[in-house]
Amino acid sequence: MNIDMLQRALTALPLTKIRQRAFDGAFFGVTLIAIAGWVYFIALLLVKLFLWFLG
Repeated sequence: MNIDMLQRALTALPLTKIRQRAFDGAFFGVTLIAIAGWVYFIALLLVKLFLWFLG
């Protein structure tokens, strides 16, 4: 009985690793999109400020 449970746990381990990596990848992707959004927003504000100084 214990050997059967151990075999099931070992066969499920790669699937758990893939699921964990997929979650980490998705989290990293969302984080990169959020950072890119903030960089774009700040750059847009700086351009507007620069044009306001010139005008």
